[in-house]
Amino acid sequence: MTRQLALSIGFIAVATLCVPPAFAGQDCECLGNGKRIKEGSVICLQIGSSQRYLARCERNLNNTSWKKISDGCPVSQMSPWTLKSAALIQG
Repeated sequence: MTRQLALSIGFIAVATLCVPPAFAGQDCECLGNGKRIKEGSVICLQIGSSQRYLARCERNLNNTSWKKISDGCPVSQMSPWTLKSAALIQG
């Protein structure tokens, strides 16, 4: 009886080790601002009507989620000198 038990336990252990673990697919995406965003991408995430922050789409425990990078979002602006130069070039 003990030999059958040992063989059963051994068989179950081998069967368990041979089963590949379930991983998320290669093409993981997050949903943000109504769009699908690829894993690793960084966007300005809009939460409600007033909260905005920079976030990266990351995988966490086989699921995608947003990781906050910083408060607010970067804004690019042209300097007054660039605006004057552009006006002179255009004529």
